[in-house]
Amino acid sequence: MRTVLLGIGNLLWGDEGFGPRVIAELAGRQELPPKVELIDGGTQGLYLLPLIQETQRLIVFDAIDFGDPPGCLRILRDGEIPAFFGQRPLSLHQTGFTDVLAAAELTGFLPSAITLIGVQYADIETWGGGLSPAVAAALAPAVAAGYRELALWEEMPHVAPNRCL
Repeated sequence: MRTVLLGIGNLLWGDEGFGPRVIAELAGRQELPPKVELIDGGTQGLYLLPLIQETQRLIVFDAIDFGDPPGCLRILRDGEIPAFFGQRPLSLHQTGFTDVLAAAELTGFLPSAITLIGVQYADIETWGGGLSPAVAAALAPAVAAGYRELALWEEMPHVAPNRCL
């Protein structure tokens, strides 16, 4: 069974780089099961469709806006994931990640389990900036949440609350 941990976002726009930075944190660790793939999806949009179609279990790390305090983590699963989250299209030519999920669903190849581990961003407007202090502090808890999610899939899926952590 293919399991992918996917970070999406743009490293050059402040907190928007949260997803790829989580993947970078995970890449330096030895504890991941051998069948788990780490992928920095950047801002590839629909180019991620083949990856999503070939994946059975997917964990997505992204900067989101749920109106929570900056740095707050939320974990959403499957149908809890709203029709829009994360990446903001900058023009009509771009797509958000939910467009990729919708396309995968239309083709009949949506992962059987999808988890979003999202952080409430503080700043996604600063070009060339790093993560805000609140979002940088959420990196370690996001990594821990990813490990917990992988463990849940092995034991009992779909059990955590949809609330700010």
